[in-house]
Amino acid sequence: MNKSDLKIYPMGGVGEIGSNMTVFETENDYLILDYGILFPYDDFFDINYLIVDTTQLDEDKPITLFITHGHEDHIGAIHHFLSDFPDAKVYAPNFARTLILKKLEQRKMKRKIIEYFEDHIIKVDDLEVHPIRVTHSIPDTYGVVIKNPKLDFATLFISDFKFDLNPSFEPPFNTAKLKEVYEPVKKRLAMLDSTNIMVPGKTLSETDLIEDLEKIIAEDGRVFFTLFSSNIFRVRNILELAKKHNRKITTIGRSVNSYLEAASESKLIDLEEFKIKDLDAVTNYNDPKSLYIVTGSQGEFLGASRRIVNGDQKNIKLNDKDRFVFSSKPIPGNEKKIYRMYNDLADQGVEIITFKEMQIHASGHPAQQDLLDLLGYISPTDYTPIHGETYFLQAHTEFIKKHRPNIKIHQLKNFQGLLLKNNEIKYFDLPEKDPILIHGKGIEIERERVSERRKLACNGLIVISMNHKSKNITITTKGLPKLLDRYYIDIKELAHFTAFSQNKNRDHDYTIEQVRIKTRTFCHNILGYKPITIVSMV
Repeated sequence: MNKSDLKIYPMGGVGEIGSNMTVFETENDYLILDYGILFPYDDFFDINYLIVDTTQLDEDKPITLFITHGHEDHIGAIHHFLSDFPDAKVYAPNFARTLILKKLEQRKMKRKIIEYFEDHIIKVDDLEVHPIRVTHSIPDTYGVVIKNPKLDFATLFISDFKFDLNPSFEPPFNTAKLKEVYEPVKKRLAMLDSTNIMVPGKTLSETDLIEDLEKIIAEDGRVFFTLFSSNIFRVRNILELAKKHNRKITTIGRSVNSYLEAASESKLIDLEEFKIKDLDAVTNYNDPKSLYIVTGSQGEFLGASRRIVNGDQKNIKLNDKDRFVFSSKPIPGNEKKIYRMYNDLADQGVEIITFKEMQIHASGHPAQQDLLDLLGYISPTDYTPIHGETYFLQAHTEFIKKHRPNIKIHQLKNFQGLLLKNNEIKYFDLPEKDPILIHGKGIEIERERVSERRKLACNGLIVISMNHKSKNITITTKGLPKLLDRYYIDIKELAHFTAFSQNKNRDHDYTIEQVRIKTRTFCHNILGYKPITIVSMV
């Protein structure tokens, strides 16, 4: 790279929703925006999450990591990043900083996380980083204008936002600063959120929900609210209304308590005002003035909502006088789990309230009119859709072409970038890297091992242990039908004949492999598939 060149490239978060990481690279430095996790699809067999492979970054270049907000898909992998790049400078807003420090403390990692504010300008080589306060579904969310004064070039980057000019408990989207910092620059790139590009109209404000939330809370009878725990201002609205109507408040679930604790530390909420009772301290669990805020709005296996619905939550038994409020929308892929909970609630006579019946959920992302409203304040010369699956990115491109035909579109994929050189923007490609799979206690697991898990889960396991001297054979199976039990003697005889008669003078490894092959073939004739087969001989 030449000194005046600037590379901009996503390594995660484009063509997918998660693993957010975007790199601004100069000759001397990296500026990286966010480093989050991607939650796996169901067929990843107990993988916790996926993270971006950063091995192609130059370890000799200084790194500045700038965090836009505290959602897991933007901060969830920071401890991995700091393990690989311990000298990186990390900047984060107040709430995200609190959440990050908690994560690092759990892993006994001590790192300095620098808090930034809206009036800060962070210098990275020739770049100026100007934080812009925006609104989203988690407090303390920022976009950023990244300027290179020498090139008269600026990028507006906002991966998650809603264009809310009347939010609850926080300042509105700062259009004045955005216009002041961004518009005077000659060449202006905008990289904006695609999540809700298929949604016409405007996204609701949190304040738009208060009327219907109050209707629910004002009516007597136990009520259970489930929602995203990170939506602190939604939770705060519920708490304020519960206090107004003399509700007895209890929270159930680790994440809601953890986020509320972090919000309290960050001075976003004063928990002393609401006298929230610990579940074990409740004296009457059936009190009609009870209001429970619970985790698991997406039907998560370990979420409190599922435990309550299944009757597995200590001291909580549902009845036909209860109401269960889903103050969220299903994330694509979670619909089956959520509808299973709906059905189980209906079987118990519980009233179910969702966003379809009442105005109780507001997205954290801009709908079509919100994008147009934002573009009424700014006029980018160039545009790159980000933060969305490929289908959404393409729809975003077509939307901008239709409504702002004078803007030049640069649609990207992960590991595809833009090079600003001599005031021209050109495409370039990086070598693509598969994401790293993380499971257990934050441990990387190789893809071939996941493939083995898949085969074990689908095909089951049979283990044959043979003693060469005594010729004893033991068979152990896992995950196979009981039907196979009646054939154990046949399998033993087959293994005995193969090992000690047919191949008694053959090489040890060859004999073991012949037993494995013949056993798999025999099982296939019975089951219609071949189990994973392990043979050992001592």
